[in-house]
Amino acid sequence: MKKTALFIILILTAVFLGSIIGSGAENLAFLRWLNYSKSISLENVAVDLIIVTFNFSCTFSINIAQLMLMLVAFFVYPKASANFTD
Repeated sequence: MKKTALFIILILTAVFLGSIIGSGAENLAFLRWLNYSKSISLENVAVDLIIVTFNFSCTFSINIAQLMLMLVAFFVYPKASANFTD
């Protein structure tokens, strides 16, 4: 359980820091490529149950800085989790 929690924390930290780094690099010409991103979205999915209607939409967006930091997290995870026992 501790190893799983550590992995999730590392990935979430990488995504969060990658977003900040990508946004900060947007104004620097030589680092602008770190903020290049793509989005995948699922929009306007409606479920009508006569009494209640649900509308769902979901968008995932990821940039280069987030991808790079997630790769770092994958490589750091085995060394960081070596001291934990499940």
